[in-house]
Amino acid sequence: MSDLFGLLFSTALVNNLVLTNLVGLDLQVAASQRMNAAWLVGLATIYCLAICLPAVYLVDHLIIIPLSLQYLDILFYLMLFIVVVLSSQRLMHQLLPLIHKQIDALVPVILINSILLAVILLSQEQNHSFFGILLYGIFTGIGFLFLLLVLTCLRERIENNNVPLPFRGLPILLITLGIFSMGIMGLAGLK
Repeated sequence: MSDLFGLLFSTALVNNLVLTNLVGLDLQVAASQRMNAAWLVGLATIYCLAICLPAVYLVDHLIIIPLSLQYLDILFYLMLFIVVVLSSQRLMHQLLPLIHKQIDALVPVILINSILLAVILLSQEQNHSFFGILLYGIFTGIGFLFLLLVLTCLRERIENNNVPLPFRGLPILLITLGIFSMGIMGLAGLK
């Protein structure tokens, strides 16, 4: 149980991809304008990572490695993303017809989300098992959602304060995100 908590803490907070590798920063800034949009994007990212990473693991171990198609792996992964996201869109239309406009607006955002491909490429370096890669995807998505919610709250708080004119908007948000990143990266030395 402590290993599971350690993986969650390490993946979601200390090694947060947005803070350490600047992956998905554009989506973080764009989706942090409203709390409901932040929740939708964060949950959709968790869902896509939880579905795509095990699927990529299976494609990798059943097709790419046995047939020596490593030079086509990114093409396979991108096709898999498209299939998973578009089939999920159709499933959500049938299950939740009341929010179909919000789901349709999320599909292009999720398809161009760089965090999906980054998590896959980083997880291959770590040689996780099937269960490990599933947990890695879920915990990375939780970290993405956590940072997105924190950034949304920070953005609301910054807008309500008196910020000097040259720093209003994106500059103060990026400065705040940099300070937050340094604080989280300070946890990397903890054992």
